[in-house]
Amino acid sequence: MSTLIHTKGVRVTKGLAALAMVGSAACWGSATVMSRDLLDHFSAPRLLIIQLGSSILLLALMALREQPRLFLTPALGKASLTGILEPGLAYTAGLIGLSMTTAGHSAVISSAEPIFIVLVGWLLFRHRSSLRTTVCIALAMVGLLLVSLETVSEHDGHNMLLGDTLVVLATLFAAGYVVLSARIAGHFPPAILAGAQQTVGFGFAVLVYMIAQSIGVSPPQEPIDISLLVYAAFSGIIQYAIPFWLYLIGLQVLSASVAGLYLTLTPIFGIVGAYLWLGEQASGTMLLGAGIIITAVLIGRNEH
Repeated sequence: MSTLIHTKGVRVTKGLAALAMVGSAACWGSATVMSRDLLDHFSAPRLLIIQLGSSILLLALMALREQPRLFLTPALGKASLTGILEPGLAYTAGLIGLSMTTAGHSAVISSAEPIFIVLVGWLLFRHRSSLRTTVCIALAMVGLLLVSLETVSEHDGHNMLLGDTLVVLATLFAAGYVVLSARIAGHFPPAILAGAQQTVGFGFAVLVYMIAQSIGVSPPQEPIDISLLVYAAFSGIIQYAIPFWLYLIGLQVLSASVAGLYLTLTPIFGIVGAYLWLGEQASGTMLLGAGIIITAVLIGRNEH
């Protein structure tokens, strides 16, 4: 896999790839908090369209220096279809789920993605799973249950459980995206590949929004204040443009399994951000669940 194609001659080392992964985790953890805040003002499909629109614009500007005409090939068109998985399906389900649960829950559940990456890799490409990996998956599921079932007995707990379930589904879609993108990331500059993927995801989001409008699931909303639109557009850059660009840089050097390990940092940024930004308190049960998930991932970090 090429490691030279993306940076005008700057080689991506493992150290640089690791920094890119940490940066992507920081962006995703912080953006989860922003999105949860914005869902008080936008429907999930509408927010996704605004966020992806701003992200695609920035990625298009970033791609100009990479001579995009050289990569406008059928191969890029095929690679862009992974955008249906993420951001398309993953963030449609994820934002709807996030509107029903808390930013902290979403961040912690999403931390199981490295385990799901191993599972999806086995399902798609029959990568054999060792006993250690199987145990780690089971352990991660225990952590997910602790996080998801914590508030079932509280007011509106059933809606929160449904929200958590949608976030789990979104995490599975995201894992599929990582497994597939790891096989193509070295063939295209990251800004071009991310832009193509997100353009496909944008089309999917528009389709979902139109269907939701037509069946009344997402009723027409009042005009939004310009400051909220700017906030939503900025969150799209933090949620999509920067982290996906960084993540695709990392995937040019790191395997999907190793790259997934860095996603365990996302809930740390998410929980801290939810506390500082939204005032959400992390309960002992949630922290225990988070610890179990991260422990499971760390135990299985050398499994591929």
